[in-house]
Amino acid sequence: MADQEIQKPHLPYNTKAVLFDLDDTLHHRSRAYRGWAQAFALHHCQDNPALCQELAERLIQLDEHGYAQREDVFSQLKHDYPFLQGSVEALMNTYWRDVIAHVVLEPEIAILIHALQDAQIPFGIVTNGIASQQKRKITQLGFDAISPCVFISGEFGVSKPHPSIFRAAARCLATKPEDILFVGDHPRFDMWGAHAVGMKTVWVHHDPRIWPADIPQDILTATIHSFAELLPLFGIADTIPPTAESSKML
Repeated sequence: MADQEIQKPHLPYNTKAVLFDLDDTLHHRSRAYRGWAQAFALHHCQDNPALCQELAERLIQLDEHGYAQREDVFSQLKHDYPFLQGSVEALMNTYWRDVIAHVVLEPEIAILIHALQDAQIPFGIVTNGIASQQKRKITQLGFDAISPCVFISGEFGVSKPHPSIFRAAARCLATKPEDILFVGDHPRFDMWGAHAVGMKTVWVHHDPRIWPADIPQDILTATIHSFAELLPLFGIADTIPPTAESSKML
């Protein structure tokens, strides 16, 4: 970066490599979805602001933080709002196409990934989801060219928290699971899955999500509440100001 130096990062907890979840870990999936929902609502009921807001909030409610089936979301939406034009399949296809434009690389994430690259610290991504859609997000964020270790459940064949996808990512990084730090937002898919194979775990806790009662919370190595908290965790000062360059460096 031209006007500032990024501190050399270090991996905490005696780890040697890092794996990240994708949605709501390496980008604000919930923020991207809200942006898409508002644009969708505006397109379908632009002459009625109150209905626009209601429709957008209903979409967010039906989404269940991304874990609801898309067919269920749009089937229920068509039932609730019969005036919506197009079939359930057509609405789904519109969603898959248009939501990508709302996926944004946060400055803190850009700074962190740039620092890991510079320090030659191995890192990768393990994400659940449809392969084609997750790959589009990864490309939109610029991560497609920076790590060969990207594991998508829809392509790999099993989903987190199955141990095989975590172990495959560890082999790709040429690092023992116990020497890997896993950063993710989902208590069961990310934290429990990574812990079960011996990885250290950092939970990105987004309100209002709560920790499940059936998973012991002592499996966590650390908890953070924002992307900005990742920087000091890796030994990078959190006072680094965002710059236009940082958002392009990937």
